[in-house]
Amino acid sequence: MTSFQPSTSLRHQPPTSTQNVLSTTSSLLSSSATTTGGGGGIESHPTMGKWYMREYGLGPRRSVRLVSRRSSPENRYTSVTFVTAGGTTPIGALSFSGGGGVGAGVAVGNAFQSLAVAAGPRVSLYGGRNTGGTSDFTRALKAGGAVQRRREGREDDDDEGSVDLFGGKTKKGDEKEKGAKPSTTTLDDIDADRNVSTGGLLASCASHRSDSKLIAVGTEGGTVRICDANSRATLRTFSSTKSSGGGGGGDRKAIRSVAWLRDGKRVVAGGDDGLVRVWNVGYGGGGGGGSGGADITLRGHGDRVTCVTTVSFRRDEHRTGRKGSKAKKRSRDEQRSSSSAADDDDSSSGWSQLVVSGSYDHTLRAWDVTAPDGEDKCVSIMDHGDPVQAVLVLPPVPAGVRSSSLSSSSKLDNLPMLVSAGGTTLKVWNPFNGRCLGTFGTMHAKTITALCLLDVPSDDDGDDGESDTTKRKRHIITGGLDGLLRIHSADNGDIASGSLPYLHGMQVSEPISALAASRNASRLAIGTTTGVVTVYQRRRRPGTTSQSLASSQRKGDEPRHGTFSYFARGAHERSHDPDDYLLMHQKKQRLAEYDVLLRKFRYGDALDAVLAKRQPQAVIAVIEELGKRRGLTIALSNRDEESLDAILSFTIRFIDNPQYTPHLLGVSHILCDVYGSLHGQSAAVDELFVKLREKVANECGVQRMLLRLLGQIDFVMAAAAEE
Repeated sequence: MTSFQPSTSLRHQPPTSTQNVLSTTSSLLSSSATTTGGGGGIESHPTMGKWYMREYGLGPRRSVRLVSRRSSPENRYTSVTFVTAGGTTPIGALSFSGGGGVGAGVAVGNAFQSLAVAAGPRVSLYGGRNTGGTSDFTRALKAGGAVQRRREGREDDDDEGSVDLFGGKTKKGDEKEKGAKPSTTTLDDIDADRNVSTGGLLASCASHRSDSKLIAVGTEGGTVRICDANSRATLRTFSSTKSSGGGGGGDRKAIRSVAWLRDGKRVVAGGDDGLVRVWNVGYGGGGGGGSGGADITLRGHGDRVTCVTTVSFRRDEHRTGRKGSKAKKRSRDEQRSSSSAADDDDSSSGWSQLVVSGSYDHTLRAWDVTAPDGEDKCVSIMDHGDPVQAVLVLPPVPAGVRSSSLSSSSKLDNLPMLVSAGGTTLKVWNPFNGRCLGTFGTMHAKTITALCLLDVPSDDDGDDGESDTTKRKRHIITGGLDGLLRIHSADNGDIASGSLPYLHGMQVSEPISALAASRNASRLAIGTTTGVVTVYQRRRRPGTTSQSLASSQRKGDEPRHGTFSYFARGAHERSHDPDDYLLMHQKKQRLAEYDVLLRKFRYGDALDAVLAKRQPQAVIAVIEELGKRRGLTIALSNRDEESLDAILSFTIRFIDNPQYTPHLLGVSHILCDVYGSLHGQSAAVDELFVKLREKVANECGVQRMLLRLLGQIDFVMAAAAEE
């Protein structure tokens, strides 16, 4: 989870339009984005590009539909785009709850995953365990649901609207001609399931605890609120003020990033005052009461802290680079006086943790919060070279798990690593000694503002036809102010060899401010600076429905009474009795508007309605039906200048099409008979009739030339036959 931090240098950068970055994304915006070849454009990996388009729907719309055309609607990817209650306020942060865990099935995990969106004076929560079938967010992401069908219909209309069937300019062309920015974002009507209040302060960041029960919210007013995810109640409030013992830069400095420590009892935050603070959720901080000072205040940054995160590791495998840490042994008294630095659960399990912070002073710092008071807690300092916008942790590769691209293990598999983003570059670090493991350029044209890690099991089938769960894909996703989403391979073997291969990318209509991926990698959320959130849900592989149902039955999760899920329970049960009969319920087909009007014998309105659809085959079908009913003359009569313009434009455009000529010739005769006596009353209508006459004259001339050519060919063929 990363968040966007506005700064003086970034605030005055205008959003990059598609035309400005076309030179760096030409292959992605074309239909051949997944192929390799020559040219100077950026091209996706031939395999992974198609994988992301098929699994998540990331990529150009036409290419995505081409790749996923063989998937059934129930097993396709889904996506929703919506605006939060904050309106056009930039998305400060996105955070997914724990959900079903890494190994959970997609269907079960998705049902319990809550998305927290920090924007405006509240944190909006979408989905979750207690929403059941009443959540607009969960129902909208259902594959084959009504929302997805409506989205597909709107996308079809957009694709068809891009071609002018009437000889005029399309809407997009009109907007481009006027200098306006074309609106390509289709918004879904989705309301938040719960809203967490911030006391009127703007929410700048949010983070779920590992058990998804609590949410830490940072505000522009310098407070950190600990809220219950279900009841929305604020349990604790911490403030970064001068009275808290280390305000540094003054009162009410904004909190820019929050994170939970591994024990779930402490929260760490960094803000504009350049300090990193650690609070204990249980008793509210040392010496400050319920909202007093922090337990630990970490000083060292010379500018605002934009991001904080935690790195977990085992003590027996890694030692920090602090001088003398290996030789010094703490007594029990020192452990008690270290401000809750040692957690009982972590000590028993052998786990330790570092806090990592990134700042606009171009540095990252790793802190050992378990160090005794009076000892330097800074373990390492890493200089990125640019203001640090986001930091990401690459956890060690678990035992028995190998990369999907390399079968051999890497020397970095047991090492937790950091990825920092500043400017348009990424750097990978060893947090224990501050060593830079690699500097990698990206395909971004502007500052990278967000990072997230996508760690998914490989879906490559083995020899027995089953998926190999020991293989995993680990990819880094970057988003920037240029509206570009870039995906890079985070394989340890590639990092060790000094490369970060580019796999895939796509263009977003607005600058990206936040990214988040769910724990089981089934959902990817993108937040923009205009308050728009887009969530992509990975497609469900065939066979996961029964597995997820069995898993939910084993856990005893029953739908809540009064919800749609409770009403529809048992609808997907399979009968095991061969004597049972399955009755299929045929849904009533919804008629088009012009079909309804034809049933009401409103012939003129039916013709106007089908002309507005801009579908030539449908228009010809209605004209043919009107001819059978002997109602074509009625439909074409009594028209004003505007309605007559539509039918004349259509006739002029398609009268030379051999498929439509027989029908449109009759339409032309009727139009001339009905409106011939009105010549000279409307200059626009007279001009259209002149165009129709010229089009027919040109077509007749072409036909005469073809007939003469056909006669010459027949003469030559006959002469050749006589010889």
